[in-house]
Amino acid sequence: MNRYAIDVSHVRDRASATLEAKPGRARAADPKPAARRRPAKDAALRDEQLWFARAVMSPDSGEASSLEGEAAERLTASARMGAFDRLDVYRRGYATRLVECLVDDYPVLCHALGEDRFDELCRAYILAHPSDGPNLNFFGRHMAAFCRAEAPEPFPERAFAADLATLEWTIVEVIHAPASDPLTAEGLRDVPMEAWAGARLVANTASKLLAFDYPVNAYFQTVRTDGDPSLPSPLPSATVVYRSGPSVWRMDLTVPMFEVLRSLFGRETLETALSRGHAALGDLDETQAAQRVLAWFREWVSSGLFAGVELG
Repeated sequence: MNRYAIDVSHVRDRASATLEAKPGRARAADPKPAARRRPAKDAALRDEQLWFARAVMSPDSGEASSLEGEAAERLTASARMGAFDRLDVYRRGYATRLVECLVDDYPVLCHALGEDRFDELCRAYILAHPSDGPNLNFFGRHMAAFCRAEAPEPFPERAFAADLATLEWTIVEVIHAPASDPLTAEGLRDVPMEAWAGARLVANTASKLLAFDYPVNAYFQTVRTDGDPSLPSPLPSATVVYRSGPSVWRMDLTVPMFEVLRSLFGRETLETALSRGHAALGDLDETQAAQRVLAWFREWVSSGLFAGVELG
């Protein structure tokens, strides 16, 4: 089983300038509305702030012509720059920051498409899925679906880009997911032999099993090791992504491995998972198939893919 690690000990949260919406938090009735009414100058300042935020956070929306007039009314020109030009500095800076986040989350997709085409894709994504929270860690969460169905044409690499974006976003999700304490060899020894057939394994909460139409994990690894591969042809592949310690791991899976691990991650009994492995390894006899699956099982446990065993 090929495994590839990414060190994530340096990852930090990203802040956003997007105003935080807090739905569902009812405001208590004001006992003295007249006495506590916001002064007119405060209301005017709030209006200016909201206008500025909307203008900055819709940088490529095609509203520049209407904003020019509004900027002239609301902002002050300098000796060197007009009112709208001053506003546009912030508009372009905000969009650039969002693109930087997407490049950070999807570096291999950026390599595959090239910087210019990826920049165009990102700016179309920003219009379709503007930032909606105070944290940018999950701003890029719609990219795979965007590549598959929403990205503007021409986009001949649509299916491959969607698969690659799925892999890269899963890495982001696993980085930020709470990780489970791993199942240990001692924990396995605590399970009575007669209970194993009906036992169910608990997956590491920072793990995800993926199936693709393209060999995107192989492409991803080649790019990460300074290769420059051509875009691959369709070829089904499977990968499990999980975090163990300060690293996120990507493990390649064969079809039989995928079937067994999917069964285990789905909380099916070990007996059911083994039978699925036997069926997928049809070229081996029952003893050989059992040995093969048990070897995988030991590797997965030692790698930290599981957090516990449920009996019953």
